[in-house]
Amino acid sequence: MSEDESALFLASMHGVKPLKASNAVTPIQSGLSAEGQQRHHDAQRRLALEKLSLELNDITPLEPHAVVSVKKQGVQGQVFKLFRQGKYDVQADLDVTGLSLARARELLFDFVINSQASGLRNLIVIHGTGVNSQPIPAKLKSYVAAWLAELEVVQAFHSAPAAWGGPGAMMVMLMKSEQDKLDTAEQHAKGTHRWA
Repeated sequence: MSEDESALFLASMHGVKPLKASNAVTPIQSGLSAEGQQRHHDAQRRLALEKLSLELNDITPLEPHAVVSVKKQGVQGQVFKLFRQGKYDVQADLDVTGLSLARARELLFDFVINSQASGLRNLIVIHGTGVNSQPIPAKLKSYVAAWLAELEVVQAFHSAPAAWGGPGAMMVMLMKSEQDKLDTAEQHAKGTHRWA
């Protein structure tokens, strides 16, 4: 800064005083009551469910015995290979066979979200093959695949091995929960400090 610029800056700052700590502005905590928070949660859930379409035109029909295989970005090839082979223990399962689409959607959404929040990573969803379902074969299977593809916390899904239901069930791999991510970061930090 030149002498002229310094002089101009000092002149423009003349009379300015720093804020005292007592004048500091603190953010107001959310004033939502427990009931208000529940209503907010319910509204968020309702909006998320509405994104999972019940319209036949919004899904890709699958064949009853087709093998479904979806890997989203970020899943390592070797991890997905072991997942497809059923090498990871199933931590929870959900059976939606015979349910209405609306009820199956609701249960699937809650199952996936609650499982991920609880730190579970590997699930099974039993949907059946739907050979005789109407108006299209494999109706529920087709919807389950479409819904799983839309859920952000789902990293991958694949038709189950024969022992776990074959093409009538879907293995689902979830993202780590926020707590699991923090725990992993902490472990890595400790490991770094140990070797440093």
